[in-house]
Amino acid sequence: MKTLQRLTLVLVLALALGACRWEDDDFLGTWESYAYFDGYDEYELYLDERSTYSFYRDGTGFYSQLGYRNEFVWDEYNRGHLYLRHSDGDVEDFYYRFSRGDMLVSPTPSFRTYTVFRYRGSHY
Repeated sequence: MKTLQRLTLVLVLALALGACRWEDDDFLGTWESYAYFDGYDEYELYLDERSTYSFYRDGTGFYSQLGYRNEFVWDEYNRGHLYLRHSDGDVEDFYYRFSRGDMLVSPTPSFRTYTVFRYRGSHY
């Protein structure tokens, strides 16, 4: 009976750890911006204002907008706080969270303003 209990415990722990891993990389994949919240209202972005971020599991990715493409390396400070170093020298430091399947990205942890991204590609 003790063997069955231990096996059950190991199985439960394995499932719990597996679930945590999925939560840690839920921003992986390709995301396209389509709306912006300015603190008062949310409005849809024009096509020439939209951008795309792709995050890869190995800590790299790329940003694109209107035919411009730039590679970056990313690091997650803690859950919901990303730091990107672009190949052209630019640096981005932002916060993210999820709402109704979209990813909200803000320059501040208060999310007073944010850009809304929709999921466009599978996890890498």
